[in-house]
Amino acid sequence: MKNILFVVFCLVLLSEAAFSQSLSFGPHLGFVKTKDAEKSVMMPGGAVRLYLGGIGIEGAIYYKKDEYKIDLGNSTYTITTKTYPIMLSALLKILPIAHLEGGVSWLNTTIDYSNLSSTWTSIKEETKGEAAYHFGGGIEIPFGSLVLTGDIRYVFFELDMDKLTKPQSLKSDFYAIMVGLMFKL
Repeated sequence: MKNILFVVFCLVLLSEAAFSQSLSFGPHLGFVKTKDAEKSVMMPGGAVRLYLGGIGIEGAIYYKKDEYKIDLGNSTYTITTKTYPIMLSALLKILPIAHLEGGVSWLNTTIDYSNLSSTWTSIKEETKGEAAYHFGGGIEIPFGSLVLTGDIRYVFFELDMDKLTKPQSLKSDFYAIMVGLMFKL
């Protein structure tokens, strides 16, 4: 019985659906929770996926806005960040509808300090571009020329803010649960 299950498993992995070539693009919407951010946010964006056999690549760009509460002196202030994550991922099909993914990201982030007291900072805003990496997994369910996607990613990202936040060590790693509708070409 174990041999039969092993053969069936191998046939599924080697099936045409698992190793077909395709190019697709479409919108994505993510539910994101950044470690030290005040609340979860939505992250809209878009992606392009190219599969050549059982491996593929994805290029994607998103937008997210987070708020961090920090204590300075006797007051609590809010720092707002607006981030444009640009992600390049390698996709490895492990089943016809499931894949593992990992890759690198470039996160262009604008940090708004305007809510802080002028006693603490003369910087009102700064923009930084920083590299990060991510890993995760996902599924793709085809419906003719449409593909419904679902992905879970964890992004390792250390955003260096102004020196005044360093003692508090704000964590900016985040996980994203994303859904998308891709259009096959």
